[in-house]
Amino acid sequence: MIREADLLPPHGLVIGAAVLGVGALAIIVGPASAPVFWGLGFVGLALTALSAHLIPRATLVGAALVTLADPVLIPALLPSYVELGPIGASEPLLAVTGVVIGVDALRARRFRRALEDPVLFFAATWVGVAITSAIVNGTPPHVVALGIVMTVDALAIYFVWRMLPHEQSHAVLSVAAVILLVCLASLVGIAQFVLDPDLRGFRRVGSFLGNPNMLGLVIALSLPFPLFAAAHLARRWMRIAAAAVTVVLMIGLVLTYSRGAWLAAAIGIFAGAILLDRRTFLLLVLAAAVAFVGASAIRGGDSDSGPGGGPPLSVAETVIARFTQFSQGDDVRLRWLADGIRVIGDHPWLGTGPGRYGGAAATIIPSPVYDEYDIELGTHRTVHNFWLHLTGEVGVVGLVVFLTMVGSVALRCVRAARRTTGARFVLLAGAATMVLVVALNDLTEMAFEGNVPGLLIWLILGIASMVAETSELTPSPVERTVA
Repeated sequence: MIREADLLPPHGLVIGAAVLGVGALAIIVGPASAPVFWGLGFVGLALTALSAHLIPRATLVGAALVTLADPVLIPALLPSYVELGPIGASEPLLAVTGVVIGVDALRARRFRRALEDPVLFFAATWVGVAITSAIVNGTPPHVVALGIVMTVDALAIYFVWRMLPHEQSHAVLSVAAVILLVCLASLVGIAQFVLDPDLRGFRRVGSFLGNPNMLGLVIALSLPFPLFAAAHLARRWMRIAAAAVTVVLMIGLVLTYSRGAWLAAAIGIFAGAILLDRRTFLLLVLAAAVAFVGASAIRGGDSDSGPGGGPPLSVAETVIARFTQFSQGDDVRLRWLADGIRVIGDHPWLGTGPGRYGGAAATIIPSPVYDEYDIELGTHRTVHNFWLHLTGEVGVVGLVVFLTMVGSVALRCVRAARRTTGARFVLLAGAATMVLVVALNDLTEMAFEGNVPGLLIWLILGIASMVAETSELTPSPVERTVA
């Protein structure tokens, strides 16, 4: 049983305020003094380590949420001489947090239990397949290491969460924190569209993530949770609040004009609802109708707000326009797909080797595969299709292992969701449906490779895996409130 006071302990507030204060001071004095900036940075990491020891769950979730600020906000705040690159500010914070939680888990004898999970077996098997592919293809070790790390590094947060003592209340609150921050991103995107459609150079809204497709993906994977909550939380005001969050997320999703995210959310949530709770599908249709009316009203106030600077397009018009591009072969993703099929056709079982095709690693260390097959990505870093990238690098064998790894967590969530109700059901059903949405969206994006949103996906799955293992527990105070 967890006490209400433990959910937000006083020392947690003090440490949080200290971290924010050090960060603000570094931003203020950073432009004038590099030594002071870096010194404050190390002080911030030390405070993060202390925070990870005293309030580990809040620190881990907070560090993971920093990934949403890495693309635009943090680079805008940092001095001009600081270039964090793809690691952003989140990776150092997560590295320190993970080490501290891991050491504490070793001392408390929780480390081994955290690793007793099928995901570890599948991850190890996938790495084995990748190494075998590298040997067969003669891939240099440094390329192999980069390719493997960029694909599975986000998995670490899955096990870090499992190293913590399980509390249902903290599980619910942690996932709620993720969804609420994504809701804030959606609200900022809506405001961006209304107040300044050209903010950050995008006609489509990108909020503080910068990239409309990435915002669409993050919103899409978050949608199942408030949808299930609107149908299954016991208290009426919480169901209303969940419905409001759903509408805000959907309006933001529409304004991203990310057709891949639209279709992934629609198909994935439909499948999850049919599998777990058909009432949620009715809520999806109702919320979508309200969101589209709201988005249309917002678009109607701007005569020059459509993608590319033209007049606003309806949802139907923009989907038809994309399918027209497909039918005419005038779409870059179709060209990448055709190129990928050629590569996979020559290397069907084990691929071309990790770090050699389709992912960021193949751009960071130029891949000879691109020259061999005359593949041109232009200004893009990846082929924007995770499954194509994965099959091209580690073949059908690696693809099947990875799908089995992700699917095993989703299947556990489905089984556990059918045996429970209330907040537990919302978390488990939401996680299982999230996997479907992400898997579909990864036909046009690289969700499982990048920090955004890979770390958030694996964090939520880590939380859900612990909830799935602990059915039939006495509800904690927060659960009695929300369920």
